[in-house]
Amino acid sequence: MSQTSDKVYVDDFNIVSKGSKRINVCLDNPNNAFCAFQFDLHLPDGVCILGADGLIYYWDTWRTEANHDMSVVQLEKGIYRFICYSLSNSVFSGQEGPIADFFILTDGSLTDGTTLTGSIENIILTKTDGNDVKPGKTTFNITIGPAAGIDDLKAEEGDLVVYDIRGNRIYDVENLKKGVYIVNGRKIFIDDKNPQKP
Repeated sequence: MSQTSDKVYVDDFNIVSKGSKRINVCLDNPNNAFCAFQFDLHLPDGVCILGADGLIYYWDTWRTEANHDMSVVQLEKGIYRFICYSLSNSVFSGQEGPIADFFILTDGSLTDGTTLTGSIENIILTKTDGNDVKPGKTTFNITIGPAAGIDDLKAEEGDLVVYDIRGNRIYDVENLKKGVYIVNGRKIFIDDKNPQKP
């Protein structure tokens, strides 16, 4: 196995205590074409991948869905092994972007303002000729805090598109009541103590 400039990583992110968030593991492979990967995702105490009855819920992405099979297993508390392969040696689409997609949960024991560190380790990327490349470990920060306000999303996203939890479009976003809303494709929670306005 050789060292490489190819990189498997998770971007830093914010999440509320006792909340959930959809996360991508990304692969940047500007110089190599790969048909398989393996890595271990390490999450800190209080954070886990969504699952039930021993099953872990995950999704293929546009880079891995054609002719690839993926499996995820929990090795021990906080450590998850991802394996993706192609029996026909099909390479992953593109040279950058997500290769695995899943929801993480926080258990409510984490306090606002806390920053935790997760990592991706034991990374193996396999070329179609069977040779392996081993990128180095990467880390990412998880910041615990209140849900982003609509003001923040408006500044980041431009035009606001707001739906209630039932999928009904909300046009009067000036006085949103307490509840869960989808704002520009992101789930946020508005509470009485911290009302938000666009």
